[in-house]
Amino acid sequence: MIWAHVRGIAPQMLPEAIMGGFSQMSGAATPLFMLVAGTTIAILTQRKMDSTQRRHFRLEYFLRGVGLVLIGLALLPWDNRVDIVLSYLGITFILAVPFLFASSKALCVAASAVFLASPLLARSVGQLILNSPDLRFPQVTYSPLGMLIQWTFTGHSYHATWLLPFLLLGLVLGRLLLSKKLPATTICIAGLLVTAVVYIFFVRQGQDNGTYTRGGYAEMTYDLARALFVYGALIWLASVKNSKIHNWLPKVFMPVSLAGRVPLTLYVGHVLLLFTFETNHWTLVGPQGLWPLIVFGVCIGFAVLWGLTLGVGPVERFLGVFSLRHKLRWAFTAQPATLAEFGFSKRHDENAAATTTPS
Repeated sequence: MIWAHVRGIAPQMLPEAIMGGFSQMSGAATPLFMLVAGTTIAILTQRKMDSTQRRHFRLEYFLRGVGLVLIGLALLPWDNRVDIVLSYLGITFILAVPFLFASSKALCVAASAVFLASPLLARSVGQLILNSPDLRFPQVTYSPLGMLIQWTFTGHSYHATWLLPFLLLGLVLGRLLLSKKLPATTICIAGLLVTAVVYIFFVRQGQDNGTYTRGGYAEMTYDLARALFVYGALIWLASVKNSKIHNWLPKVFMPVSLAGRVPLTLYVGHVLLLFTFETNHWTLVGPQGLWPLIVFGVCIGFAVLWGLTLGVGPVERFLGVFSLRHKLRWAFTAQPATLAEFGFSKRHDENAAATTTPS
């Protein structure tokens, strides 16, 4: 997601072929986030819970959604530069609350139904509010009802009825992966094949003849397929049993792993950095500007330093307490990652032992 915004400001900072590839994958950032969010739910709910624990978990998730909406509202001054996704995520999480403990079959039915209904709802609700400027342009009028309609049905870049199927599918995939009923390679290959077919026969043709529409079935399928490809590839890489890969993979992807522990903090931070100082007259923000790359580097560097010293990000700490998942003391406790988690200390310890072993 950060890369998508960086690329949007400085589209010519890398060769066109490379930027095109990055563009295709970064376009799946939000669906991928929802798949991962659904898988996280599957992990958290795999243990048996009684009725009281289930109610508390639903409340936690509901409050987490409310917290995301509040953070999104706090970023409204920057909404004219970038479509802030947090409020859309928050509404999606709230809508997902009734499905958190549903059976996998019920989740598949619900995901399919919402997937089919989403473009129709977006079109129908859009027609209903066509003659109401207050509801059509809530960023200008600050209409609470208009914002809710946009977050749920009519958002141009996102809306909750578009995101909800991805979250529900992520929950199903998480259960299948945990029970070892579905190989990650199958997800990866299926995602790649569907991506290629949809792009060649629907997306590209639609773009060439001007019939391609945002939020339609072709785009939703394309986004889902791209997200599944990346999702499956990452899980497959993490589960490869080759010892050499296990040795270097965690080290190479350590910055990405640490960034994944503070995703919301990085999102808020990069929005503030990219769009607070962005002006049409500042040459650093031109098509060849360095500022977007600097912001990208700062975000990754921050994730590494914060992760190795304090652990959980400040925005994640706020949501943890706000959702009642953790007590206030938790927000002020350091929970750093260790280099041993990424395979660095093991070799260091072996070398230290070798130097201290008498000959």
